[in-house]
Amino acid sequence: MISDDKGKRKGRDDKTISLFIRFFFLFCIFAGILKDIIVILQTEQKDFFEMKKTLIIICLLTCWLCASAQSLREVWIEMPDSVLPYLSKSQRTELADYVEMKADPAVLNTFGDSVRIERMTKNYLLLRASNVSFLEIKLLDDNTLALVQTWKAPAAESKLSLFNLQWQPKKMVVECKENFVKPVAMSDEEFNDLQSLMVPRLKEYHLSADNNSLSVSWNYPLLSKKDVKRVADLLKPQILSWTGRDFR
Repeated sequence: MISDDKGKRKGRDDKTISLFIRFFFLFCIFAGILKDIIVILQTEQKDFFEMKKTLIIICLLTCWLCASAQSLREVWIEMPDSVLPYLSKSQRTELADYVEMKADPAVLNTFGDSVRIERMTKNYLLLRASNVSFLEIKLLDDNTLALVQTWKAPAAESKLSLFNLQWQPKKMVVECKENFVKPVAMSDEEFNDLQSLMVPRLKEYHLSADNNSLSVSWNYPLLSKKDVKRVADLLKPQILSWTGRDFR
């Protein structure tokens, strides 16, 4: 009997050890899997936060670009009253609406003179501000616009200004050299005489509706039409290109 009890007890102990070993191995396997899961979750969580951070940055950049990418219509309507004091914001809006409706884009300013948009594209505007004055606006890039104001009294003279799209002034550089050219058939004496007649001279600017170029020409308020023709070949108009910072 004693021998049988010892045999049974020994059998139970062997089973217990066997179960313990199995559970131990299962625990090790489970612990390894759990560790892997934790690592994967940590990695995915990190990747998730990185992706979330990237998406936030993309959204902020998109909002900033949308805010900065103003249309010419918005730029024209938000133009400071100081540029054209006799044309109100509501009148500028009215003119832009007429262009979109393909109606006659003209209104009367505070002096009773007709103000008319002669041409308006997605990045260029030409305005007849009065019988003797014109205004041009050109969107050169996403943060720069050029404004040319021209007065004819009767010789034309222009003023060029650069702004950002919020109408804050920007530094302007126009590299325009006055290169006098003497015609082959002209004597030195006549050339020198004509040069002395070319003072004073006024600059006239025009922005291109088709590209980012600026044309420069000269006018002579004190010369007769005959003398203007005589000096025309000595100082010819120039075409300057927008480089992203200046006209050259």
